[in-house]
Amino acid sequence: MTINIRCPSWGRLRWPALAAAVAASAIGSAWATGWRYNSTPSEPMGLYRLTPVKAQTVIHRGDLISFCPPVPLYPFMVHGACPNGGAPFLKTVVGVPGDVVVVSAAGVSVNGRLLPQSKVIVRPKAWPGLTLPADFGVHRLAAGAYWTFGSGDPKVSFDSRNWGVVRRGRIIARSAG
Repeated sequence: MTINIRCPSWGRLRWPALAAAVAASAIGSAWATGWRYNSTPSEPMGLYRLTPVKAQTVIHRGDLISFCPPVPLYPFMVHGACPNGGAPFLKTVVGVPGDVVVVSAAGVSVNGRLLPQSKVIVRPKAWPGLTLPADFGVHRLAAGAYWTFGSGDPKVSFDSRNWGVVRRGRIIARSAG
């Protein structure tokens, strides 16, 4: 009786393995040079090039900033390396030091201009039973304080309306708007 033992043919895996190595290298290079993919609705989905924030970096109204949010980890947040266990957020800066931000039942106004679709979301429809914080009132932004807003789909964004200012020390990177 002859037993045929078939050895695997690694030649069939050569091209898929090479393609996987090239893809991994490309993704690693893109990550190392500041490219990030946003898959959340609060900012338009897509690729963004972020540059690290240094002491001399000026943050402007309209910039997109990446930062660790000053909130606990909520069930809708992606896990990551921030102190709260979540991933950094990407939001648009709508308020800079010196601005006056008012959060009311009507929504958010910056220096008297009401932002579209900016009513505060306290009970998100997608998460029954979850109550989010709200930061109603008048906020005069001091040095190093920024107000963020999810400009992609503001009706579902979790941003400064809920927690208030983002301090300069929390900002990791920016992409000029």
